[in-house]
Amino acid sequence: MIETDICIIGAGSAGLMAGCFAAAGSKKVVIVESNTTAGRKLLLTGRGRCNLTHTGTIDEFIMAYKPFDRFVRHCIHELSPDNLRKFFARRGLETIVEPSGCVFPKSQRAGDIKRILLEELKKLNVRILYGTKVRSIKKYDETFVILSEKFKISSRSVIISTGGVSWPQTGSTGDGYRFAQSFGHNIIEPKACLVPLVTAEKFCSSLAGVGVKNVRIFCTIDGRKISAAGPMIFTHNGIGGPAVFNLSRIAADRLYKSKKNLTISIDLLPDIKSDQLDKKLTACFAQNAGQTVVSILAQLLPRGFARQLCIENHLEKIHAGQINRNMRKNLIGKLKNFPLSAVSTEPLERATVTRGGICTAQIDPKTMQSRLCNGLFFAGELINVDGPCGGYNLQFAFSSGFLAGKSAVELLDKIA
Repeated sequence: MIETDICIIGAGSAGLMAGCFAAAGSKKVVIVESNTTAGRKLLLTGRGRCNLTHTGTIDEFIMAYKPFDRFVRHCIHELSPDNLRKFFARRGLETIVEPSGCVFPKSQRAGDIKRILLEELKKLNVRILYGTKVRSIKKYDETFVILSEKFKISSRSVIISTGGVSWPQTGSTGDGYRFAQSFGHNIIEPKACLVPLVTAEKFCSSLAGVGVKNVRIFCTIDGRKISAAGPMIFTHNGIGGPAVFNLSRIAADRLYKSKKNLTISIDLLPDIKSDQLDKKLTACFAQNAGQTVVSILAQLLPRGFARQLCIENHLEKIHAGQINRNMRKNLIGKLKNFPLSAVSTEPLERATVTRGGICTAQIDPKTMQSRLCNGLFFAGELINVDGPCGGYNLQFAFSSGFLAGKSAVELLDKIA
């Protein structure tokens, strides 16, 4: 039997941060992790670079989580984006801000974030039990008993931070939902969030891997126009990338509930207005009359996609000098309003983030403690909270982990 003050289930971003602040409160802490290493999903974030947070005012940051903004408000204030960067800076990690507002380690290595968290836990004498899958968590009087395949743990408090069900290859298999349900918590059905979209158009597969650096994507859902901006990439059966992911955060529910396709419009050159683009193309066509339209468009877009646009407009073999006014107007229409039809999202397993999970009404947002079971806390993606791309979801993992760890210490101090 292992005895501890606080047992944390899951050594992802939320669990590691929870451990740092639980142990900083002079409590004995044990972290249980089913994988043989910590932070598997953390290492994949930002394509291995780890987009840990985002810039902006605290109110702007919190509003980005709508409709979960009220729930996250306190924990984001408790460990704000600025304070998160200071936490890592004090431990030797410099961060940089990209033009989009995304914050990355200067080293561009997610492994540095993991290393710092593990070094901090080591300093605080936190024990991590790797390769240990928890079977059940039960409470007897004021003591939690955690049964695993290898150990039996007795703990005064428990923090569950096992993640959602996206990217199951990283160990996020939904075990936390089962543990929460055993204490009476309701689970909002998990769905894909921040996920590629499958389109009816088959040409996308021929462009798989081709990216457009900046687009603005529009669609209309229940009479409301939705838009998202950023990079986009073609996939083997549709489109992905940050702009698509952010659109999917809202569109996924509509695609999940309805069998009807969703019409999407893409502005491929959002930084230039239609009339300005018309003048630019008119001059470019006149100056390069002998070049193909494909070659000229390839100066604005990836060549493979430029060719596809010309195929769509029957301009594949047309030279610039042959373009008349109507042809140019139609081309501009496609550049500023390229239509696609979304059939569905990719499966939940391919989503960056899980929408759904433990009902927030049953969690105290001031502490991350269960409203149903004293001494039981939650942190990270297994809670029904999600934010857009750009570091918001990782910030919530860190902030909720911080608050859960700090609150668990305060609770134990009160009842000591």
